[in-house]
Amino acid sequence: MSIKLYYREYTKTDQENEPMSIESSYKTTDKATLNYLRHHDPNIPYSINTVHLQNPYKVTQRLEGYATRESFKVRPASVKIMYRSRDTALRSRNNKNLTSKKDTSTLQSNDHDDDKGIRKNEGRRCIKNSKIQNMISQYCANSSLHGLRYVGDSNLTIGERIFWLISITLAFLTAAYYIWYLYRKWVSSPIIISLSPESVSLDEFPFPSVTICNMNNAKKSEAVRINAGTDERKKLLLEDRCNFESNMSAFTLDESAITWNSMLHFMINVSQSCSEMLHMCQWHGNLTDCEKIFNPSMTDEGLCCNFNAVHRKYMFYSSLDWSDLNITFPFNNIDWNPETGYDESVAADSVPWRPYGAGQFYGLTLVLDADVAEYYCSSSASVGFKMLLHNPVETPKIAEFAFTVTPGEETRVIVTPRISTASKSIISVPQRKRKCFFTSERKLRYYRTYTQRNCVLECEANFTQKICHCVQYYMPKSSNTPICEKKDDQCATNARRAMEVKLYDDESGITSINVSETPSCNCYPGCFEINYNVEISQSKLVPTFFIADNYVKKNKTYFAENMAVVHLFFVDSQFTKYVKNELFGFTEFLSSTGGLLGLFMGFSFISLVEIVYFFTLRIYCRMYKSRHASRNILQVHPLDTSENVVYPFVQ
Repeated sequence: MSIKLYYREYTKTDQENEPMSIESSYKTTDKATLNYLRHHDPNIPYSINTVHLQNPYKVTQRLEGYATRESFKVRPASVKIMYRSRDTALRSRNNKNLTSKKDTSTLQSNDHDDDKGIRKNEGRRCIKNSKIQNMISQYCANSSLHGLRYVGDSNLTIGERIFWLISITLAFLTAAYYIWYLYRKWVSSPIIISLSPESVSLDEFPFPSVTICNMNNAKKSEAVRINAGTDERKKLLLEDRCNFESNMSAFTLDESAITWNSMLHFMINVSQSCSEMLHMCQWHGNLTDCEKIFNPSMTDEGLCCNFNAVHRKYMFYSSLDWSDLNITFPFNNIDWNPETGYDESVAADSVPWRPYGAGQFYGLTLVLDADVAEYYCSSSASVGFKMLLHNPVETPKIAEFAFTVTPGEETRVIVTPRISTASKSIISVPQRKRKCFFTSERKLRYYRTYTQRNCVLECEANFTQKICHCVQYYMPKSSNTPICEKKDDQCATNARRAMEVKLYDDESGITSINVSETPSCNCYPGCFEINYNVEISQSKLVPTFFIADNYVKKNKTYFAENMAVVHLFFVDSQFTKYVKNELFGFTEFLSSTGGLLGLFMGFSFISLVEIVYFFTLRIYCRMYKSRHASRNILQVHPLDTSENVVYPFVQ
């Protein structure tokens, strides 16, 4: 509904009560309104609002903030008209009686001063909001961390706020303690050894390398020949071999030093050969020529026979001349090591051989001849054989780790592999913490493949050569290295003790000998290794019982006194391997830390974002806003009073 406003023009003639026409008294051209005024009292003392004419029941609404026409005409000096920004208008509505009696010039001056004051107050407010304490208060009120809103709530009492502050502090300290404990565990023990859920089949690892030594250190017939001869050097070597006390003085001439070749020829002559020791061999259920699958090997027990070892060119960087040992490799040989394993393209009959299946039929069966009548001196107080199952890339130490096989008995050896592997992710873990080496990380001087036993034997050789200027005949060495004699036994024993102290990079010294210049061994296990555990059972051979003809040598009586039957086999076709993994990787440490913080404080990644936001971006935005707030103030000046202004709802 349209609204038309009318007011009467009070002039000088009105004040003198002179009659005037309706058209001149009321500024309107509406004919209906003028006709109404002509038929009624023309001296209406108030303004006419046509809203009342159209709806007489509606209450007159007054617009605050506007002056009436009458008050403007009668008392122009007492009117204060102010047009300010939106905030000023709101304050004027809340306080209707704020008027002052000032002239127009004073009013304009006051308006300018008021605008300055408003801008100044707003600037102070922005600066105050940008202070750190206000940011902390706002952060406590809006943070997602548990309990902080109670600390920042000003409506709570001091006691309540202190209670919540202490609770949050205790929760934070508890979480920090457990996180520190978790971090120390991560740093000190980052590796865990666990059982792999994936089983290993028989075609994934080799049959163990088997080394067999006769306990007889020297054949009786050869010892009698040496003692009857005039070669004093061989007599001395025989005494050293049998650990007899020598009545001869030690050689002092340079030419008396024992070389590798002289020792090698002596050992070949006095030791039982593989063809004499091995009477019958059965491999994978097939009778096999023993000389094709066994080769001579020099060990700490003398000349022994070895089965299923890798070719010497794959075992050593620069192998010695083993031609005198009559070593043959008639089968296909591959460069195998525990880390790389077997390739899918490798033939099934490649050396080192793999087991075809579980059970005695698919294992290795041997008939050994001790030849007790040829015993001259023994490495122990009994007769028989020493046998060791080991990794195909290792040189065995028979004297310390072998088990015995007694002649006249049938021995069953149940083989169980112990396979150790590692996850590639632990390469980033320091070697001192994971305590194992990958093949590419640890290089040996003589051996091409790193294993702990190879490292120990080579380290013992290095210590012996460093301290005694010689090495034992069974140790890895170069061709021109002197061989230690009987008189060097004490020095070699001290060198071995020194090696054991520094086996794992231990810096502690030894008082008996000077090893300060000798490097440490640092012989941690390989991350990929395979060893073999055995279970042994034995039973007596009775010559009156049935014995297969291929087992018998000479006669049954000789067989029962000198021969030993050995069966080596697996009883399972699937085995469990051990895997080295990270106990706490970065992801596990992060999740565990987040779980502790969430448990005690309700902390999350968004909580961290809140802290960064409140104390960086929010402060910057408030400071930026306060600097530019004065430029955005809206200034409105009062209208010119000389113009004819229509004021609505004037009474």
